[in-house]
Amino acid sequence: MRRDSDKNWDLLRSVTPGEEEKNRMRNKIKSSIGTQAGQKEKYRIIEWKNIVLTALFLFISAGLLIQLQKHYQYTERIGQSHTINDLSFKWDLESVYSEKKEGDFAFFEEGNPEQVGMAGFVTDGEKDKIINTRAMNMAKEMDNFPYPTTLYIEHVKMMDVSLRYHFFVEAGQETIHFSFDYPKLEYAEIFQIISSLDFFKPKPYRHDQQLYVTHGYGNLPYPVGLKPVELTGNTEKYVWEQGSHSQNYSDYLDKIKSTGGWKQINDGGSSHTFESNDGLEIVNISIIGQEIIYIYSYPNREE
Repeated sequence: MRRDSDKNWDLLRSVTPGEEEKNRMRNKIKSSIGTQAGQKEKYRIIEWKNIVLTALFLFISAGLLIQLQKHYQYTERIGQSHTINDLSFKWDLESVYSEKKEGDFAFFEEGNPEQVGMAGFVTDGEKDKIINTRAMNMAKEMDNFPYPTTLYIEHVKMMDVSLRYHFFVEAGQETIHFSFDYPKLEYAEIFQIISSLDFFKPKPYRHDQQLYVTHGYGNLPYPVGLKPVELTGNTEKYVWEQGSHSQNYSDYLDKIKSTGGWKQINDGGSSHTFESNDGLEIVNISIIGQEIIYIYSYPNREE
């Protein structure tokens, strides 16, 4: 006797779909397969588009970052590059930076909130007004500097400023007026800025020999490029990187002698003593490695 489950199985096998139902199922399966393949292809295209667009975005972004970095380097780096009315320039004194102020630039020294100088374009009329309406006591052409430069020294009656250095620098068709306050900035720092100016256009002239300047109203030549270390009383200490070469130091001593205002009264190897022709000033100059030391004395000065 067959079980009921066997009867049910025979009944299930006897139930088969008709031909129309079979065709409908085949078409549905084909359609489903086609749809899935199309969706996969569509998704594959979208994925490639996303990859290409992402790569393009990264490429453009990298280019923009490089351009921004270059712009930052040329316009914002402390002591290196600044722009006045589309005229870009730089100098080699890291401790001094500038901030834009009413169309011109104000200079500051790191760690000092007080303004130490300024720079801006001037016309010939404005230049004449500055020179003729202030207590200017010296005018000097700066030989062999990067650009034609004229120096004027103004005596200033202020608690924290005794002298104001004015430089009129000719850069192509433009005249740029720089001024710096002493002793807010030391003489060596002031000349380091002016002697290292680079306006990009026009390109600066670079003298192939050591430049020399005088500090204040004195007539003793100092090498350009000194970095102040200690200035107390009658003693001045600077770092002079080129001074470690004996030939550079020897050339410097010859420069002092060639001025005609000093005579050597002692030669102690790396230490030399000079006396001014009027006998009112004596300076001992010595060099140890890259450090050059000046010690002044005034034997005939009335107390």
